[in-house]
Amino acid sequence: MITSPRDLIGLSIDGEVLEVGPGSRPFVVAPTAKVRYADRSVEGGRDKNFPELVGMPPGIQSHYDIDLDTEGLPQLESGSLDGLVASHVIEHVANPLEVIAEFSRVLRVGGKLLLVVPDRSRTFDAMRMPTPFSVPLAKYRAGVTEVDEASIREFCEAIYNQPPIHPREVRGWYNPKLLDAARFALHRRRTIHVHAWSPEEFASLLVAGMSEGAWHWRLNSMYFAEHLPRSQAIEFALLLEKIPDQGTKQAPRRFVEDWCEKAMVDAVTHPLRMLRFQEAMIRDGIDQQIATLPSMKMMAQCKAEGRTNCQEQLALLGTELDTERAREKQARERGTTLFKSVSWHITNLLGKVTGLVRG
Repeated sequence: MITSPRDLIGLSIDGEVLEVGPGSRPFVVAPTAKVRYADRSVEGGRDKNFPELVGMPPGIQSHYDIDLDTEGLPQLESGSLDGLVASHVIEHVANPLEVIAEFSRVLRVGGKLLLVVPDRSRTFDAMRMPTPFSVPLAKYRAGVTEVDEASIREFCEAIYNQPPIHPREVRGWYNPKLLDAARFALHRRRTIHVHAWSPEEFASLLVAGMSEGAWHWRLNSMYFAEHLPRSQAIEFALLLEKIPDQGTKQAPRRFVEDWCEKAMVDAVTHPLRMLRFQEAMIRDGIDQQIATLPSMKMMAQCKAEGRTNCQEQLALLGTELDTERAREKQARERGTTLFKSVSWHITNLLGKVTGLVRG
């Protein structure tokens, strides 16, 4: 019996389905679905570019060799799919708004898009600043098709200044002091986390994109990291349904209302997520009447339950959010200063010497 939220969310995807970047473990969809796979070939082959994967099982054989950044999905006609799955893909692309718009193009109205994204607060992206909507919007308007050097450098600095997560050879590739044209090209082949989002920040991106007219979605279902077993709790997912362009602001408002209602009825979800969502939408310049829906929804629920301290409870959550943001800032500052300290350099040197002694 399937009980994992990661598997359950995909079971409603049926019909003609495409999974982009399936790796070696395709996502679970309806048993009756007709699934095809698309992935990107890498110049030089997998083992040369990813020595940490040598000896690992090969990925699923793809039906299409694609580069989302430069060409999208040209092999597929508009409105030809009933479902599309992109797990741990969207954070890697140079132009995420263009890619999501391309996903929308190939889906029929009523078709479903499953986006699974790493939660920046639970991965090596925790030390990085979140990506505001203004960044991918500028790339979208400029027609960007390649990951820029500034993004690669920022990612390498974040990765290199953390406890090692790669073998020694691979770790050296991320040394920001050694980045040159060849290294930039290597990281484009390997791909990086170009952008970093929390669930609320990514939901805000989707709302902002709808407000810009880039796409039109209804929120079908979602899960957060806390719904997964601890060993897998690094991601979130949204199952979206393509809807017709109604030419109004009702679609983004409905999306926000649905997101809030799903979060509020879920006993596992902390109410602080509501204010994080509101904060992200305000930051991204979404219409105030839509952006403040989370706090309005919380107040309405509180009053409906007969509680009299609704304003105080909302204020306490606001204080908790301020404290969370202060802690994040301190953590980033510590991460920056730690690797400049004399003690760290001594410890790092001792580690290298120990490694040489051990062979």
